[in-house]
Amino acid sequence: MVVVTPVRAGRYGTAAALPAAVLLILAASPGAGVHASRMASPVTPRLAATVVVIRQGRAEGSPFEVLLLRRSTRMTFVAGAHVFPGGRLDEGDVLADAAACCDGLDAAPRFPHLDAEGERASRVAAVRELVEEAGVLLARRRGSWATTGEAEAVRARLDAGSAFEPAVREGGWRLALDALVPFSRVVTPRYEPRRFDTHFFLAELPAGREARSDEVESDELVWIAPARAMEHGLTGEVVLLPPTWVTLMQLDSFDSVSALLAWAQSRSIAPVEPVLTATTGGRLISFPAAAVLPSGEGTGATSTLRFSFEEGRGWRPVA
Repeated sequence: MVVVTPVRAGRYGTAAALPAAVLLILAASPGAGVHASRMASPVTPRLAATVVVIRQGRAEGSPFEVLLLRRSTRMTFVAGAHVFPGGRLDEGDVLADAAACCDGLDAAPRFPHLDAEGERASRVAAVRELVEEAGVLLARRRGSWATTGEAEAVRARLDAGSAFEPAVREGGWRLALDALVPFSRVVTPRYEPRRFDTHFFLAELPAGREARSDEVESDELVWIAPARAMEHGLTGEVVLLPPTWVTLMQLDSFDSVSALLAWAQSRSIAPVEPVLTATTGGRLISFPAAAVLPSGEGTGATSTLRFSFEEGRGWRPVA
């Protein structure tokens, strides 16, 4: 059984609706990163899902590009940050009749801590968040992918208050849960006041489809090569949060979509819970390199990936 929150995720601009990839920015806020001695026990993380959408590269030298959304400057939380589509699970992500509207129900489970219902709900949440935030519907009808216009129609239904399952079934769609490739799991640092257990999925953009901003949570979409995104993060042209940095580093290890997907499909997924510490200049968050980087898997390496937050500069990798 999976326990989810009875609120539609990702449409209200509140901190509570954000996944771990966004909540880590709380580390930069006063009172965040509370020391263990000041808390009786860690907060139980809420389940969340993030979708890393890729497409074949359009620029010379870029084997593939990734979709990033810029959080709207009108939002009250992490305005201006570039993030992947995602959010926490809703109660509506536990479908009443998944067999009637989903493909890929026989897929082998990839997240060891979830039962079949929990993993299915995480995949449904990923599909829902993607259409809500980026206007891409990973669904088929009579074997054909939803067009951009059809995806917009489903998004309009959701924005009008419809639950996801009836919006999908009334349109005759079957959610392409088989189009999602689980590859990572990140849990908010242990003593943060709000914690999320975020399940990361890869998905290829169906041919001929486009992503479109919802003009609510995000005000800009960008397709960009992982290396270029990190270059912009270093110069301050974009704001990247630590899990976004780590994910871009993972993607940049591969020179083709096929190689990336093969790695994602074959790797064992273990939870990654970064460690947050205070420094004299700000805050530092550390990830175990062997657990996240393809080059470190299975090596027993003990090195860490560290990111420092400084006011006015945001999160940057440090040696």
